[in-house]
Formats: sequence, C-alpha cells, structure tokens
Amino acid sequence: MDYIETWKEVMQRPSDFYRKMPTTGGYAEPLTFAAISYIIYGLLIAIFNRGMMEDMYGGMGVRGFGFSTIITIAISIPIMGIISLFIGAAVLYLIYKLLGGTGTYEGTVRFMSYATAVQVLSWIPIIGFIVGLYRIYLYIVGGMFVHNISMGRSAIAVVLPYLVGFLLVMILALLIFSTVAISDTFI
Repeated sequence: MDYIETWKEVMQRPSDFYRKMPTTGGYAEPLTFAAISYIIYGLLIAIFNRGMMEDMYGGMGVRGFGFSTIITIAISIPIMGIISLFIGAAVLYLIYKLLGGTGTYEGTVRFMSYATAVQVLSWIPIIGFIVGLYRIYLYIVGGMFVHNISMGRSAIAVVLPYLVGFLLVMILALLIFSTVAISDTFI
C-alpha cells in the first residue's frame, strides 16, 4: 500500500476510490492506513499544539510537555481511533441494514478506515472543522458504494447518529436545567 497515493485519491477523488475499493479482503490494509493517519494526527497534535495543551493541563500541575508526552499521545490516539472506528462501523452497519443496505460490516470498516485520511489535516485550527465535514461526506460516498444505496439514504445513515447524539445532549441539558430550576425554587 502506498499511503500517500491512497491518501490523495481518497481526498481528491472519493467516488472513484470507493467505487474501486474492494469490500472484502481483510482488515489489515485499511486499518494500516487508518493507523498511519492517526499516528500522523497524534504527532502533529502533540508537536504543534503543545502550548495549548500545557495551558490546558498546566493548572493541574502538568508541566514540561516533553518527548515522552508526545510519544504517549502518538501511541494512544491510534489505539483509541481504531477502537472507535470499529464501534462506529458497527453503528453505521446496523443503520445501513435498517435502510436496506446490502454491504457487510467489513466493507463498512474499510470505507471508514480510508476516511481517516482527513485526520492528517484535522489538527489545524478551523481547517479541522472543515475536514471534519468532509469526513461526513466521505462516509456518505463510501456507504453509498459499499451498501449499494442512494446518496440520500447514505446521508440519512451517516447523519442519524449525530442527530440522535445531539437530541440526547439536549434532553440531558433540559433535565439538568429543570432539576436546577426546581431545586432553586425550594431553597
């Protein structure tokens, strides 16, 4: 696997890439791609956002954001990223199945793994938000080809977990707010 060529194809021509991407063949190649993307992201976050992290954790007695911290971040981010990739793929796979998708869990892991290409740029302030949106687009396109469904259904499958999460946060905030308001009334 040529990481740089694959990265460029995913970022520049996602429809062509996902159309040609095998949906079977094991997890090794796509997960290697994802791990490299996460390692690059972890290193760039640790190196270029050091000052911000020292400010953020400095109040808790953390000083000297050194080499060992950079290595720890560079190792932990890929591990957490791969774990979250498998969990996210399970959620999306189920939603795609409910929407009539015909793809496999392996295919879902594969397209999500290649969508981690955005991680290489997501450490940059403001650009990180934009490529985060682009990742959603990559998920929609990848899901469309892997699960053989329309772009609209794929968009619903990808956006649905975000909407459910947002609604749960809003309900929790309302519950907390109403509990605080009620307790203030009785004081």
